[in-house]
Amino acid sequence: HSKGKGYTTSMKRPLVLSLLLLFALPIAGGNFVTTISYVPSAYLSIPHFEDELPFRTSMSNTFIFEPFGYEAETWSVNASLKGAFVTPSLPWGSYRARGFTSLGLGARFSYSLTDRFALFGSGGIAVNRYTAIEWAFLSFWAEAGLQYTILETTNTELSAILPIMIDLRKEITALSIGLGLRWSFDPYGGGLL
Repeated sequence: HSKGKGYTTSMKRPLVLSLLLLFALPIAGGNFVTTISYVPSAYLSIPHFEDELPFRTSMSNTFIFEPFGYEAETWSVNASLKGAFVTPSLPWGSYRARGFTSLGLGARFSYSLTDRFALFGSGGIAVNRYTAIEWAFLSFWAEAGLQYTILETTNTELSAILPIMIDLRKEITALSIGLGLRWSFDPYGGGLL
C-alpha cells in the first residue's frame, strides 16, 4: 500500500511542475505560438560497417509541427512532432541504403541574435520504419542551425531555416544539411513579439 502511495506522489510531482511552468511563462512577458516547418535536405548515411563508400547519399523531406511553443523577446522554446521521409540512397556497388519513414518527438530552443537572425538547437527521439521491408528501429537526433526572419506581421512570422542534424541509428550515423521554411503564428490572436 505504501509503495502505491509513493508511486502516486512521484507521478504528481512532474505534473505540478509542468502546470507551474505553464502558468509562470506569461509572467516572463511572452506569448504562446504554434509553428509548422518544412525542410528538404541532403541525408548522408555513414555506416558503422565496411562499405565501398564512406557515406551513402539520400534525400530527406522533413515536416515539423510544434503545437505548443512559447516565445519571449529574445528566446523561444517549442515541443516538436517531427515526421520525415528519407529516400533510398543513390545506387553504387553492391549495397544501397534503404529508405524509411520517421515519426518523433522532441524539443527546440532558439535565441535571437538580432531582429532577423536567431540560432536554434533541437533534439529528440524517433520511431522509424523501412519502406521496403517490415522492420522498425529507434533513432536519436540533435540539430543546430540558423534562422532568418523573411516576413513578419502582428500574428505571423515566416522564416528561412538552415539546420544541420546528426541522426544516430544502431548501424548508421547520418548527417543532414537542409534549407527550409518555418511559419509561426499566434493561435490566440494576441500577436507575436
